[in-house]
Amino acid sequence: MKLGRIMALTVVLVLLGAWAYCADCANGGRYEDMGDGTVQDCRTGLVWLKDADCTDYLGIPRFWERSDVLNWHDAMDWTGFLHSGHCGLTDGSQEGFWRLPTITELMAMVAYGKKMGYNPTITNAAGTDRWTTNGNAFNNVQVGAYWSSSGSFNSRWTVIVYNGFVQDFLDSESLYVWPVRAGQVAGNDASFGSLTLQ
Repeated sequence: MKLGRIMALTVVLVLLGAWAYCADCANGGRYEDMGDGTVQDCRTGLVWLKDADCTDYLGIPRFWERSDVLNWHDAMDWTGFLHSGHCGLTDGSQEGFWRLPTITELMAMVAYGKKMGYNPTITNAAGTDRWTTNGNAFNNVQVGAYWSSSGSFNSRWTVIVYNGFVQDFLDSESLYVWPVRAGQVAGNDASFGSLTLQ
């Protein structure tokens, strides 16, 4: 029962956060390809890695032959080392700029697609239909579970892109990684405030 209340509160916070920071991209849609390996979500102000399944080697010895899934601790490390020059990034980002999204940020990304019954639950750049192809606005979107930074002890919350369900997984399991960094809402100086489910 407690988990149900927490999840309901989180959904309300996601919707309030999206409303508070809602802005159209310059292209009039939800997502804007920034042309530097990043995509801005104009509803939240967050900046996502365009490649939703990048497996570049970042100079960390244990990731010499990185697969497209990582356990949670490795996902945190790999994301922290991500920087311009990898994964198609030309944004000037440095190590420490990127992070795993919170569960609330992932939920905000799939909320509309889930409501509309899209599969996958990620929308296209306009935000009006389901994502179907690379470049609109993301590349390599996977339908499995993506790690969030939210959780406790030895498990973390994830979002399964296929259906938008939130599920917890043990840190030791191997799942997809989709880095994000804070950004500015188009035409507004307010940064998106991260809402976390702890």
